[in-house]
Amino acid sequence: MPKKSENESNDEHIWEIGKGRVIIRNGKVHSVSEPLVKYCPIHEVWSGFKYHTIKSIKKHTQWKIRDFGLCTKNRILITKNQGIGYGCSETFMSAMQNHLVDAVVIPCDGAGTVVTDRPEVEQAIGGPMNALIKTSPIPEVISRLQELGAIVIYPETAKLDVLKGVEVAITHGYQKIGVIVIGPEAPLIEDLRALETQKGVQLIIFVVHTTGIPPTYLKYIDKADMVHGCASKVLREYLDKRARKKYGSLIPAYAISEIGERILNIREEECLKKPPMIVVGDRKPPDLI
Repeated sequence: MPKKSENESNDEHIWEIGKGRVIIRNGKVHSVSEPLVKYCPIHEVWSGFKYHTIKSIKKHTQWKIRDFGLCTKNRILITKNQGIGYGCSETFMSAMQNHLVDAVVIPCDGAGTVVTDRPEVEQAIGGPMNALIKTSPIPEVISRLQELGAIVIYPETAKLDVLKGVEVAITHGYQKIGVIVIGPEAPLIEDLRALETQKGVQLIIFVVHTTGIPPTYLKYIDKADMVHGCASKVLREYLDKRARKKYGSLIPAYAISEIGERILNIREEECLKKPPMIVVGDRKPPDLI
């Protein structure tokens, strides 16, 4: 049997779906842990399965690997498809098309933290993604992103580093920078705001994958611009009373700041003109934890 190459043997990508952990190695689902969130309307629509289970998450991930090239050299990196109404990448795509955001700092499987000023690249990266915890470099993905004008922050390691991504975006002259922060890293928002003040730029921060965040993180969420409610009972109860505006009901997006509201209002108008691919309709809300 031929020996695996070094790149192949080190190929590992770790995701969270429904607060279950998914590991992909060499283009195949290696393992899935038991999800904490049992029901999510978006998962039901996307996957066709009623509940989050190890089996449904595995099947859903296999579909994304096949159709989007997730965690493989065949990764789709350009699209204008409108996936989810108030999805983070969809919202930033609208913001970029309307010149409210110059570039977005976004995580990408196979490349790590990436900076792109192309809406169709940003949406292709973010559209099929769940919470990316760790990834490893896929040379073909990195080289194609670079050909598309994207900046790959750590091409040798595919490290995920939001703060460094913003620093690099600033050095490349971007002034209005979209930033994606996952809920468990919400304390980074303080550092991002400090950098924003120091460098005299505008950061538009969208917090995603907030299920399970502790109440102590709400003070950081207050400093974001847009936030997904996900399946977080703590966050939803807090933002239902404090947010400037709530968009959607089953998986709501919240506007925290004036620019966040302006961007989500634009996204709302676009969804009314052209409905997104994924419409959750009259399904029930996710199980909150």
